[in-house]
Amino acid sequence: MPKTKLYTPRQNEKIKLSRTQVSLFKECPRCFYMKHRYGIGTPGSPPFLLNSAVDGLLKTEFEIYRKNREPHPLFIENKLNFIPMNFDNEKWRNIKFDYEKQNMILSGILDDLWINQDTNEVVLADYKATSTQKDINIFITYKWQMDFYYWLLKKLNMKVSKNTYFVYANADRYKERFDGKMYFKMSIKNYVADDSWVENTLTEIRNTLDSDKAPQSYKECKNCNYNLNINNIELT
Repeated sequence: MPKTKLYTPRQNEKIKLSRTQVSLFKECPRCFYMKHRYGIGTPGSPPFLLNSAVDGLLKTEFEIYRKNREPHPLFIENKLNFIPMNFDNEKWRNIKFDYEKQNMILSGILDDLWINQDTNEVVLADYKATSTQKDINIFITYKWQMDFYYWLLKKLNMKVSKNTYFVYANADRYKERFDGKMYFKMSIKNYVADDSWVENTLTEIRNTLDSDKAPQSYKECKNCNYNLNINNIELT
């Protein structure tokens, strides 16, 4: 039995979508369609446990400054008048919005929210781990993530800033010795959120799911191209 509840077309039933599922639709509408209409998901990949470890350590570190209502050293270094935002609810990272226009429940899990003390705006933040000597590139999927959360927080009536931030932990892989330790250079990269695509995409999702014709795949989708190449091979 498929883990994802199959969508019943043209009934406009309430559908629950996470941020990752909205990104999946933007990556490849066909893969999204096959998962939600037929329960056929894309192949999984091994969990990025080191990335998850860095994410967890950063959350623990920022909690110290949240509790003390103090700026993190990265804020001071980058001349940002921010402090981590305080919450009464321990589950504040889990956000959910009932989007009545398309009869959807949209959800996501935040890494962090800060307060800009100059403007009193909420600032979106996300933690990332990498290892590169080049200038850190913000991948398009990361931008979609911020765009979607920016839109979602606005719908939840938060005064949220367009200026969002990625906290990067950049591992140095060129040390002379390992000794069971990894060394990271910490940095912050600004990204100006653009949520202009979100509502149109949610409309496309509903229309796509209501159609009995599977959409065209994204031409660079690895999963679709793999299946196409396999089907084109004549085995003897």
